[in-house]
Amino acid sequence: MSVAAHKSETPLPDAPSAGALAALAAAKAMMGQSTPAIWFDSWSNDRRDNDLDGMIDGPSETGPSSADGAHYGRTYKARVAPIGFASIDTFPDGMLRTINVTYKVCIDIPIESYKAAHIPVSHSRWIPTFFNELKHKKGWRVWDHGRRPPSLMDGDVVAASNAQHQHAGIVAAGMAYDSVINLPGPSAARRYGMFRPSGLNDMVSVPRMLFEAVLHIDFFARWLGQ
Repeated sequence: MSVAAHKSETPLPDAPSAGALAALAAAKAMMGQSTPAIWFDSWSNDRRDNDLDGMIDGPSETGPSSADGAHYGRTYKARVAPIGFASIDTFPDGMLRTINVTYKVCIDIPIESYKAAHIPVSHSRWIPTFFNELKHKKGWRVWDHGRRPPSLMDGDVVAASNAQHQHAGIVAAGMAYDSVINLPGPSAARRYGMFRPSGLNDMVSVPRMLFEAVLHIDFFARWLGQ
């Protein structure tokens, strides 16, 4: 975008829009959801028995049919241990229970949050395409290619998009620091000691500084409509 085109953009408001606040509220509600459980859709390395065959990360949980994002849109059954940080192989079968689970990937959180707020949003689950489509939707402002908003606001959608990793979340602005509500995959969660194989929700809120330090932020998007 040229400098002239950038200067012609509508001035940014001083406060988040009502729609952005509604989307953030929806994201917070999802983060508190436990029925059905919200799990990251990574069947092959999540230390879970996703298909109730009695095996953790078994052969039937690998391959194209079990790739990340393949199980979105329906509710599944899964077995969990009585302690969130324990996997099912550490307890006898009589102590396990069967729960309902819905599987998502990271970009599903912003998409579902804005859909819940009745805001037009891209439905693409591929992060570069998601933000490119937002550029063409009325009411959205997108920053990329090194540009960024002067500050973050409630409901902003942020994402890393690099060769090593793509990851998205939704911002909750704070007095001391901003946070990013996001859905990390099991590998990332294990790296930081956050993974709970028998937990009922994989969503977390992390300081924006940590999110950006670990992943960088390549895209910012803000809903400016009402």
